[in-house]
Amino acid sequence: MRMLVTRLAVLVAGVLLGGALYALGAGSVLVVPLAAVAAVVLGEVYFLFADGDGPV
Repeated sequence: MRMLVTRLAVLVAGVLLGGALYALGAGSVLVVPLAAVAAVVLGEVYFLFADGDGPV
């Protein structure tokens, strides 16, 4: 359950970052979903290596 909440927090952070970039005029409306997807991907990579069960 904790991991689900953490993943949702990463998704929300990506959406907020994309919304802020859109509000500042840094891109089109596509910047919001792209920032959300980028945050999820980077979060998953981080969780992979921070968990201790990663490939390293």
